[in-house]
Formats: sequence, structure tokens, C-alpha cells
Amino acid sequence: MPFVRIDYRKDQYRPEQLDGISTTILTALIEQFSIPEEDYFQVFTSHSAEEFRYSPSYLEIRRSDKLLYIQVTMRSGRTQEQKLAFYDTLARLLQERCQIRKEDIFVQLMESELADWSFGMGEAQMIAAAAGKSDSGPAASETRKLLREAVPQLADYTDQVLFGDLWLRQALAPRDRSLITVAALIASGETAQLRFHMKLAMDNGVTEAELTETITHLAFYAGWPRASSAAAPAAELFAAAKRAKA
Repeated sequence: MPFVRIDYRKDQYRPEQLDGISTTILTALIEQFSIPEEDYFQVFTSHSAEEFRYSPSYLEIRRSDKLLYIQVTMRSGRTQEQKLAFYDTLARLLQERCQIRKEDIFVQLMESELADWSFGMGEAQMIAAAAGKSDSGPAASETRKLLREAVPQLADYTDQVLFGDLWLRQALAPRDRSLITVAALIASGETAQLRFHMKLAMDNGVTEAELTETITHLAFYAGWPRASSAAAPAAELFAAAKRAKA
């Protein structure tokens, strides 16, 4: 769920060039952070020469008036390796597709939590999604409905305490909580909730490779049958992700 701000000097870029910059930034976010293609929120702001200031040589990088300030606000949980890969991919693609020098690409990543986002309607949709309220298929929706009808207090505790409090505590990043939860579900043989939590893990920045490695690692510590049982929901989730990108 990134929100992207791009600042530039007005006399350096034509409107049609902004389209290419926009789609290139989105491509880099999809490639390195696995965001959905429709998670597309960007704002371009142009500035006069008097309003646009920068050091032309800070850290021995030779910048020009075509400098782009790119600020990305996103959910916390991405690793340093993922962030470095994003910087590299974005600079390379902007150079190849838009003929923008790598020296003129200034990027800042800002991290936030679930409660820091409202996509409209006066609601914090990402908290609801984490609590399992988002549409993740008919079967999941029916399960949530039955839970609320049969044990409404448990449903309330799930929404308000588990995902509304525990998951938002600052001592662990959401990415780390997701990996812990997935590992615990595999180790205990509770595969019914694995697909949801694997999807949540990917939303929190865990990669397919990391989920696969977690399953492989647990085969030796939690037992081969339990790890093998986790492979099916993982395969279904990975296939769905590939279809969504196609």
C-alpha cells in the first residue's frame, strides 16, 4: 500500500514524460515489494526554479536540474535487502525507460503501520483486512460469518485485541509477526488458517522465497508431514499471485 510523491522542476519535464515515470515507479514497486498492480496512488508536484533546491555534489553525486525527489510511504516490514533492491531497480528502469540519469534519482522511503492508512469512507481498511474482514474468497467469508454468529465475543476479541492491539505493537514489525505466526501454524499442524496468514505475510513484505524456506526449515524441526501439508496452501497462494500479475 505505497503512497508516492514525486517532486520535479517544472521546466525540466513535459506532461507526457510524467506518464512514463509514473508507470516505471509502479513497476519497480511491484517487482521488489510485490504490491498489487491496482495499489496505485501517486501525486506529482511541479516547482519553479526558485522553489526547487538541491546540492549539486553532495556525497560526490553530480546532480542536475532534472533531479526527481521520489518519496514512498509504505507499510513497515521490508528488509534492508528489499529496499536496496528497490533503489537499484528503480534507478535502472528510470534510466532505461525514461532516460533519467541515476544521479538525478533521489528516493526516500517512509514506513507506517496499519492504523496510519484510510483509503476512504472514514475507515482504516487495512486493520479490517488484517482482521480477516476483507474479501478473500467465499469460503473465508462464510467462516468469518459463522464465527461471528456462533461465538460473537471471540470475533470481537479477534478484531479488537488480536489484530487491533497485539499485531500493532511496536516491539516486532508486522513482517516478523507474520513469519512467527506462519511458523507456529505449520509446527502445530493448523493448516486451515495458513493460506490467510501466508497472504498476510506477503502483504507485510515476506517474499515467496522466504515462505518456501520457512516450510523447508520446519520440515526438520516440526516434522515432514506438517511441512508437506503447508506446501499446498503455499502453492495455491503463489499461483494466485502469478495470475494477478499476468
